[in-house]
Amino acid sequence: MSYQPPYGAPPAGGYYPQQGGGYGQPQYPQPGHGAPPAPYGQAPSYGQAPPAGYGGAPPAPYGHQAPSAPYGGYAPPAHGQHHQHHQHHQHHHSHSQPQAYAPQQPMGGAGGTYYLGVPVPPPPGSQPLPPPPGYNVHGDVEAIRKATKGFGTDEALLIRTLAPLDAFQVDALSNQFKASTGKDLLKVLEKETSGWFEGALRAKVLGPVGYDVWLIHRACDGAGTHEDLLNEVLLCRTNADMWTLKNAYRAVYGKAMEKVVEDELSMKTKRLFVMALQGTRQEDNAPVDHRLVEEDCRKLKAAARGAGTDEITICGILVSRSTPHLQAIWQTYQSMHKQTLVAMIKSEFSGHMENALLYIAKTAQPGPPGVVRDADLLEESMAGMGTKDERLIYRLFRAHWDRMRFEEVKRCYQGTQSKKGLRARVSGETSGDYKKMLEAVIGS
Repeated sequence: MSYQPPYGAPPAGGYYPQQGGGYGQPQYPQPGHGAPPAPYGQAPSYGQAPPAGYGGAPPAPYGHQAPSAPYGGYAPPAHGQHHQHHQHHQHHHSHSQPQAYAPQQPMGGAGGTYYLGVPVPPPPGSQPLPPPPGYNVHGDVEAIRKATKGFGTDEALLIRTLAPLDAFQVDALSNQFKASTGKDLLKVLEKETSGWFEGALRAKVLGPVGYDVWLIHRACDGAGTHEDLLNEVLLCRTNADMWTLKNAYRAVYGKAMEKVVEDELSMKTKRLFVMALQGTRQEDNAPVDHRLVEEDCRKLKAAARGAGTDEITICGILVSRSTPHLQAIWQTYQSMHKQTLVAMIKSEFSGHMENALLYIAKTAQPGPPGVVRDADLLEESMAGMGTKDERLIYRLFRAHWDRMRFEEVKRCYQGTQSKKGLRARVSGETSGDYKKMLEAVIGS
């Protein structure tokens, strides 16, 4: 059963141990050393294999997929060395126009932990990382203490302190806050705030991995399954992302994520997610085999036969292929069969299965992978009667960690949804400190 708008208040609490820690001693790049951030379209976001650790083997060459293993079957990837800190928490990246079907280049130099396309601290259960170079973590700890002590809360100070932070800075702040005060940062914020403002702060403080783990638990906890959450958190993930999620979920909740998700689903939809959870998706740095693309298009057409749809064949192709391969299918299927991939899915499926397959297919729309899809989903969370605040929060915060890609989403949104832009649209749908926090995260 899916939840339907309007939503109630966000769930109270929801705290779990803050993520943090790393495997081994971190080596942040110093100015003038190490590889710079890769241009957009080259960072290993979709389909990246678990990266090598310090002094480890280089990334697998094109066409070679990292060996898969059951949960816990191989050593965890090392934390990132590519994190760069800039003054005022701003990140400046060069842009390059992504090419259709172009394989993504592996990052130069030592490997790092990437999640949602950005370098992040390792998941829970490891030794805390030190603060990134140049980040005044003690100053931010004092700012949070000042904002939350005594009677009343200084919400404006919380927003100014938390909104600009990247994943490493949030992780360092959470660890140092506990070391300095003996309190958990998230618990303090939950006590001092409420409503959707609390929900927005939670999304920020938990960081990319921690928040996704919380969302999966949220999707599967209590009566009914929040199917849109499962689609958006678990589908189209890299094998490295899936590995990280499984380990983080077990570290936080002491359960196997795959088993928890399976227990929430049934029949063919369950099989779709079991496929996705294996973490054996074709890596995106593999070159596209256009003969296989044409073969896949023929199989998809043969499986889409109306009565008696071969659902598993369609699911198997869409779940297992890389994003560049799916982009090629998007174009080739339409040219071969005079029908869009989206139209085929809508004609053959319904309910959760339809929504899940559409989420995968729309990742392959022309342009940067998933950008049009994400812009559409942001608008969907605000369209119609009443704002679907919970969806707006997790879609916005999950997108914002990769600032370079988030700028692409904002440009796409302004070009396809609202000429006033995402910030203006969100401002018109929200209010109070919740509104101010979202505005600060979106930026100009």
